[in-house]
Amino acid sequence: MPVVSLGAMTKTLQELIDASIFISTEYQAVLAELSQGADWDVDFSAPSFTLQTTPPLTLTPYLLGTESAARGSWIWSWQELGHFNPQVVSAAVQAKEAGQRLEVDELTTDEQPLQDGLARRLTLAAKAVTGLYAHYPARAGGNITAWLLLEGEAFQLPRLSEQRMMQVIGESLTTDTAVDHNLAVNSYAALRGAHVEWDTDATCVVTVHDGAQRFWFDDHQITGVEPAEPSVGPEELEDLERRAETHREALREDRQVAMKLAVQLGELQRAEAEEKNEREREASENERREREAAKAASAPEEEPLPEELSAEDISAPEPEQPEDDVAVAAGELRDGDRPFDQEPTREPAVPGRVQTTVLPDPEEVPEPTAGPEASPQPNTTTIGRIPEPDLAASQPGVSREEESALVDRDERAARDEPRIADARGEREHDTAARRETVAGPGAAEDISAPAVVDGEEVETNEQLEKKGEKKKGFFSRFFGV
Repeated sequence: MPVVSLGAMTKTLQELIDASIFISTEYQAVLAELSQGADWDVDFSAPSFTLQTTPPLTLTPYLLGTESAARGSWIWSWQELGHFNPQVVSAAVQAKEAGQRLEVDELTTDEQPLQDGLARRLTLAAKAVTGLYAHYPARAGGNITAWLLLEGEAFQLPRLSEQRMMQVIGESLTTDTAVDHNLAVNSYAALRGAHVEWDTDATCVVTVHDGAQRFWFDDHQITGVEPAEPSVGPEELEDLERRAETHREALREDRQVAMKLAVQLGELQRAEAEEKNEREREASENERREREAAKAASAPEEEPLPEELSAEDISAPEPEQPEDDVAVAAGELRDGDRPFDQEPTREPAVPGRVQTTVLPDPEEVPEPTAGPEASPQPNTTTIGRIPEPDLAASQPGVSREEESALVDRDERAARDEPRIADARGEREHDTAARRETVAGPGAAEDISAPAVVDGEEVETNEQLEKKGEKKKGFFSRFFGV
């Protein structure tokens, strides 16, 4: 029976598992001796897998894929090459390339639903096409297990002996993983440099350097083993060992090619991921714009602002006034509302009457209070609108009785004139005193100087007498008496 070749058409995953099951068991036994149950650390960027033994042992890890119990699937690492060191994923890419060549779908499907023992079966199949025969299921937390293939000088196997061969095969058969034992025995002998001679499909003799064993098969299952005579000598066995090494070297070269391919595929995947993200961003932006457009379409239309605004447009609205304030603003002032500091009216004065109040006797006039805030004196003359004399003489609407009353009132005022003169004299005396104070000593003797009253120059009676005139009373001048 010929040795299983990578160039042969292996149609099933199970055949790859059968081809690697015996040598995988031997390598796992070596790894168990090396690790001794110690803890481990893995660094995919280095890459390195370190067993915390004494002394620590560092091996090279290759990530095949991850098994997620929560997700319920197996995912090959070559699905996301851009996230790992190319060397770390080179074995997975190598397995994928072999799967495409050998038409093994399980090696080319990126994600697969978990089944009993699927991760281990995929790992065993990958060993047959990569030449990496030791594996380690590393728990990564979150019910995720990363399945690694390991490589290192510590895995240098000793020359195969008769006893070692029987221990490895016996231990492998206890797992019931292998289906075709004929294929498993033939592949193990070829990978370890042993010689196999088949009589029929029911029996074969396996020769190693220290002896030989005959295997009996029934329906591709080992049914018995017994010692046998060696079929070849040492020279032929050494040649088989070199052929086995050549096969392992060819697989290492395939892995180097796979690592270069991983670099290219990683760049391609990153570019595709960026393109996908860009499409998603554009789709999200388009969706946002559509929402805004729909919102704008459903909103009520607003009148556009004019290009230029008038003063009325930009002026602030006047606050509403109470009804009383509006009436005041319109000029409808109530009695008593008009203030005392109103500006004099600009309209022509309307002729009116003159009202007078007789001054009291001088002794009854109270002394004026000094100071700027002196209050006005009572019983002073109250004058309304003062008309022009000619206009007043011809004032219409005055009856004879009113004229007589006015004459009588003027006569009474004439009788009271002496007393008014006396009061006026006192005021003129005070005026002279003020003039002396302003003009200095001796100014009071100069009666020719005009007196200053309330900021205006006036002539006194003495000055008028010298001129031959005497100031007439108000009513005498008004009525010509």
